[in-house]
Amino acid sequence: MALDRTSGFDLLVQVSENELNNQLATAFLAGDVLPPSMSAPVDRSGVVGTFDMNFNTPVADLDRPRPSMGLTVPFANSQFRVTAPITLTLAPLGGTITIVDRIEMITQGSNQIATMDFNNGAPTVMVAFDTASQAILTPVLDVTGLTLEQVQNMMAGIILQQLQTGVGRIDLTPPIPVVNDTDPTTIFDIDVTTVNDTTATDRDCITFGVRMANDSGGNINGVTTSFIPAGSQSLVMMSNFWLLARVMRPRLAASLGRPVTDFDTPLRLNRSIPAPGGQGTLTQLEARVEGNRIRVNGQARDSGTGWSAMSNFTFFIDIALVDGSLSVTATTPTVDTNVDLEWWVWLLTLGLGALFGGIIGTIVTAIVLAIVEAVAEGIIDNLVGGGIGDSLGGLPAIPLGPIGGGLTLSTVVLDDMELRCSITRSLSVPVKNQGSHLSSTGFNVDLDTGTIRSSVLPETDLVWNPSRGLSANGPTGLSVIGTSFSSLTPVQVSNLPLLSREIPLTLIPFTYPPSTPFVEHDEVVFGVRTTDGRYAKARAWRSLTAGGALQLSWVTYDTPVPRLDIAARWWVIERGEVTEFIRPDCSVCRSSPVRWCGMFEAWPRLMAFPIDYQWCLCGKVLEEGEGSVSTPHGPLAYKLTGRCLCIETEMEQDVDCELCVSAIDSRGQELFTCTRLVQQGIETRCMKCVPKAPYMKLEVIPADPALNAWRPLIAARTMKTQDQDRVEKANTVALA
Repeated sequence: MALDRTSGFDLLVQVSENELNNQLATAFLAGDVLPPSMSAPVDRSGVVGTFDMNFNTPVADLDRPRPSMGLTVPFANSQFRVTAPITLTLAPLGGTITIVDRIEMITQGSNQIATMDFNNGAPTVMVAFDTASQAILTPVLDVTGLTLEQVQNMMAGIILQQLQTGVGRIDLTPPIPVVNDTDPTTIFDIDVTTVNDTTATDRDCITFGVRMANDSGGNINGVTTSFIPAGSQSLVMMSNFWLLARVMRPRLAASLGRPVTDFDTPLRLNRSIPAPGGQGTLTQLEARVEGNRIRVNGQARDSGTGWSAMSNFTFFIDIALVDGSLSVTATTPTVDTNVDLEWWVWLLTLGLGALFGGIIGTIVTAIVLAIVEAVAEGIIDNLVGGGIGDSLGGLPAIPLGPIGGGLTLSTVVLDDMELRCSITRSLSVPVKNQGSHLSSTGFNVDLDTGTIRSSVLPETDLVWNPSRGLSANGPTGLSVIGTSFSSLTPVQVSNLPLLSREIPLTLIPFTYPPSTPFVEHDEVVFGVRTTDGRYAKARAWRSLTAGGALQLSWVTYDTPVPRLDIAARWWVIERGEVTEFIRPDCSVCRSSPVRWCGMFEAWPRLMAFPIDYQWCLCGKVLEEGEGSVSTPHGPLAYKLTGRCLCIETEMEQDVDCELCVSAIDSRGQELFTCTRLVQQGIETRCMKCVPKAPYMKLEVIPADPALNAWRPLIAARTMKTQDQDRVEKANTVALA
């Protein structure tokens, strides 16, 4: 007897917590889901400043009241720059931000999306500083009188505001098209919940209940168990009733040329119908899921002069995987035929076997084709068309996490119809550069561009010295790992410490190339953080076929990199006498000598705090505090405080020079950026004269007196009648 584990839904989809975290890590490394850094202004409880955070890979957990999900975002190498009530910079700070919010389905047009919407009810946000950061925060706590709990709650409120105004929501699925039609293989509606597995195996998962029609049922709260088997990351389970009654039943009826009403649900013939091929009568036909296959029972009758026969048959439909694709096959039918013959037709019995063989064969073919059409063509094609996957051999991601992906089937179990799947992700971290180099002499390589040089430059990442080995240059860091080069992922590289500076010559093996038959290949595999801050994987060996030359191969991923920007704002602090004039183009202008004040702030992104800044104004390196810089247009007064610089001009003084800032973070990474400063000591503002539409004066002119006797045309008939009356009266008087 088949089970019913879909809680009334047509399909049940489960994605493991482990798979969700794999996809979150990949998406975060690719620059999606959450920003890698955030700067939040602070103005609470008398404390004013800026909190600059550098985030690490977020981790999702489903050990929450359903349907909520927790998202833990570690932060490190961050800083809190306080400007009031005291001025100080606290760095490096680290800890965790925990966000708990419910998962829900939202509708946008004809699509549905599973999401965490931070504006649909406020999520719970908690901040916890690590032990080292708590010690750094002590001066602020002592001065302000705040407790650590108050500071953490203050930061939680600031982050909540940033989530609601800056992030908005985190989508856990791509948009999934839904449609209200009669096709049982298109999606009508999706519900979502979470399962917190409290057993020792801790198989937490996200669960999606899928309805394929508006009259389908389903209670998402009834799903309290993870059905994902050990070793799998997801599961797609199809309701037996939906598969038999809604998908196979109408297709089988159409294959036999009968109305669907000839079959009761889920799939049972309710009347005798002509057998396929027009020979005999099909009296019984029923399909049901039994064990791990679909069982079909049937009965056919036929008769003629001097004979009658009844045949009972049974066969099974198996759905399996062949070379990664779904395969639908039927077993050889078991047939039991009873024949009632009159004595004079005994010699004609040889034809009856062929007769029933043809009938049963036609039925088997019709059912198999119906299942193939339903499962392979109907279900998969419509799921593919609905944005859930991309191949017949793999059911796609019916929601499979924030970056989607395709399912590569590994086993098929019918009870309900269960597809146990591994996941092929549809999105990976983009590659910035990849290549290889073979050399028997020393060389240097920039992994960000693939450039090979003989000399070491600031952008150089790896230096090969045939007598010493491989070494890192500048802020580049590396870590040797035992994982194979092909299986090493960018997420794994990002989790390595990447603090080593060299790979000794003794760790780089002499070996034959991987393509050499019957010979084992050896190599050293390592992860790298480049000078630009990207992640890369590399492998190296010394080739026995090339005289011991070093073979180096690498793949550099295009991950978010640190950068340095300058924010600028100018305003007038003093204005001289204003002169007004008109230009030849009729523009009205106002001109006056002015004194300018410029405020500039260095904004590092993804740099490890604390950061050492150095400013250069008009070719002169600035010292911390107040001072003056000579320029061709006169002296510029400045005030420098860390990453903030304020400059002031003299009255009527032009500014035309370059402002540069360099920043060296705690890892030794240096960034440099410049901006051009151009301001005029005489400020002129003009308003262009826009011609107005010509003015037309209207005057009332008195009418000519002769025209006063004119009468309106509309009164012409009345005037004629009155004149006739006068003539008639005059004639009457004359006659009298």
